[in-house]
Amino acid sequence: MNKPHFAPRHNHKTPDGGTLKLSLCAVAAIGALVGVSGCASINSGGFENYEHSAIAHQQDIESGATTQTSVKELSSALPPGTPRPGSVPTADFTSTGKVIDLSLSDALVVGLKNNPSLLVQRFSPALSQEQVEVQRGAFDPTLTAGMQATKNRVPTSGGYVTASGGYIPGSQHFGTTDSGNANVGLSEKLPTGTSVQATVNSGLNDSENGGGQSSTVNGSITVTQALLQGASLQANLAGIESARIGKKISDFQLRGEALTITDDIVQAYWAYVLAQQNVRILKTALNVAQQQEDQTKELIHVGRTSPAEFAPAVAQTAVTREQLVSAVGSMKIARLNLLSLIAPADRPFWQDQLQLTTPPYIPGGPTAPLKEHTELALKMSPVLNQTRLQIEQGDLSVIQTRNGLLPVLNMFITLGKTGYAESFGPAAQNLNGSAYQLVGGLSFNYPIFNRTPTANYQSAVLSRDQEEAALANTVRSVELSVRTAYIQAVTDRQQISATAATTEAQAETLRATQGEFKVGESTAILVSLAQSNLLSAQLAQAQATVAYLDALSTLYLQEGSLLERCHIRAPGAMPVKPIGPSWLRRWPDGILH
Repeated sequence: MNKPHFAPRHNHKTPDGGTLKLSLCAVAAIGALVGVSGCASINSGGFENYEHSAIAHQQDIESGATTQTSVKELSSALPPGTPRPGSVPTADFTSTGKVIDLSLSDALVVGLKNNPSLLVQRFSPALSQEQVEVQRGAFDPTLTAGMQATKNRVPTSGGYVTASGGYIPGSQHFGTTDSGNANVGLSEKLPTGTSVQATVNSGLNDSENGGGQSSTVNGSITVTQALLQGASLQANLAGIESARIGKKISDFQLRGEALTITDDIVQAYWAYVLAQQNVRILKTALNVAQQQEDQTKELIHVGRTSPAEFAPAVAQTAVTREQLVSAVGSMKIARLNLLSLIAPADRPFWQDQLQLTTPPYIPGGPTAPLKEHTELALKMSPVLNQTRLQIEQGDLSVIQTRNGLLPVLNMFITLGKTGYAESFGPAAQNLNGSAYQLVGGLSFNYPIFNRTPTANYQSAVLSRDQEEAALANTVRSVELSVRTAYIQAVTDRQQISATAATTEAQAETLRATQGEFKVGESTAILVSLAQSNLLSAQLAQAQATVAYLDALSTLYLQEGSLLERCHIRAPGAMPVKPIGPSWLRRWPDGILH
């Protein structure tokens, strides 16, 4: 599956520059707290010991002992070293309807194992590998063999021809002739444009008409060498090399799918965490609003405040309850979204209940300049690597079709020997005699206008040039996405401190307003406003932390390092070397065109 470039989730315009604290394991769930400690493995055959090889080192996280590596270190040492061994994930999806404890690392492990989209995509590398074998089969030796037997019974006569030309028939009788022949041959086409064919033919003839029994054995070797079209080693091997490149392309397609699914799981996990936090915040706010309503009613009852103050308190309670109902619905949807990504395909995932065990976490780490992220993206981006490989396939197509412009000029030579005798054994022994047959020659073929080969060649050149133009456009798109994601991550990181300060200030404002209300120096409207402002600040603070974790996940997705940061091994980990323009790329047989 050839996936398009990953589009950034944020489009905020923020001044470029600055630094961002990043952590290698901060995204074992991105940010989260999970460095997936074991090493997950994704390949064309599925997952090898996946349950035993990838798990969060939660104790290390809680003790602050997570491994931290800069983007520069990651860029210079791909793929990363073997992670610390882990244990089996604790999430259990074997039964339906029970509450499942789920950490972020468990979600990644189980999700990458069960996700239907990834299960489909993992077949592509294996299918592509079969195409390599198909191309290699063009140079496999071919064995041929055959035999046949014939029996002829024909009438004969004893008549004779007169001097005048007449014919006087005599007595008629029948004669029988038995014959048989067998052949075996072996032929092979070599990448050098050489074809070799060796054949052995044996014939046996037995006639009642006076010929007696005779046997013939013939052996021959024919060598045909292409002198023009078909003589190029690079052109003849281009099919195999193109299939091998196709295998690499499918690896990067699988890697792109794994990157997307990993990011989707991380985003869905944090979305559910945020939805649960919002529900808890709103429940607390509803309790506070209800208490304020009860307090207002009591103050009105004792005559310490006007009855007009009761309506704002009731309105605040109603608004908060309305927000809570909406938040509960959003939480249920977030749960379904997460389960749809990680639950096995053969189970009713909507019946499962989840207990998330990974709390929001603000990752820290070494400072990484934006330049290092963009450089890493230009190396690791699956879509860029796919495009580079497609350009290489285009180069091979140019070589093949350019060779097709040449005339067909073949030189052939055949050496044969024949042995005769009354039976097969002596006839085969007579092949050692001095008699032989030697045939040599040339064959030529060339379409007068040569339109089809010319059009094929021009199409190959145009397609290759189109891929080069697409590469330049994709590079710009990748750089834009990485820079956008980086700026968003920096912004969201700063928002965490800003929203925390706002929440603290709004909480103090509410306390002061409530105190004033109790002594009659404030109104219920002002208390409701302070409650509303505090609720908004609390929700914004929870959103800021999760938004930062999402922004890191998006950044690592855009630069193509998300799997390594989660300690997940997948095909396509080794980037393709950047290639220059076609006029600088040379092959052993000369310039491309």
